[in-house]
Amino acid sequence: MRPTLGAKTVSNTMQLIGKGMFSHVYRKTSNRVLIHSDDPVKECMSLGWFPATTLFPNVTRVSEDTYEMKFYPRVTAPKKQLNPRSYALYLALREYMNTFPSVKYPNTYYSIGVKHLNTLPSRFNREKHLLESAFDAVANYGDDMRFEISPRNISYTPSGKLILLDCFFLQSKRKF
Repeated sequence: MRPTLGAKTVSNTMQLIGKGMFSHVYRKTSNRVLIHSDDPVKECMSLGWFPATTLFPNVTRVSEDTYEMKFYPRVTAPKKQLNPRSYALYLALREYMNTFPSVKYPNTYYSIGVKHLNTLPSRFNREKHLLESAFDAVANYGDDMRFEISPRNISYTPSGKLILLDCFFLQSKRKF
């Protein structure tokens, strides 16, 4: 049975475990989730346009507005749950987000965002290139993409590596 937005449970087996501006996430099994979403970034990820890396989840499209991916644990204490390098990357990405220049025209987010990646410390050059690839992928849907990072949209591997679950969105698709 396909999930219905706003439902607390779906077919008595899938429980709503999270919701955001674009998506509702349901627990499908102990290690899988179903995402009912109108987020173009989810579609972009499911098409394989994001770089293949543990930094981003692998998203599979099930139907026009439904996606599936591995279940990732919530981050409640980044400093404790992330390994030291990933925690430093998390802090650098928070700084990146917090120091993002003012943008007069939304269609310049892409070019400014990619250029602003140069503010990341050189020890994160690999991640910077992965983020540039992700920016390029999202640009297929619009150049007004934004990046946000907080404990609610990240996760971690068993070894404490950072996973960026839901850090990109398109400003033009935002529901106010």
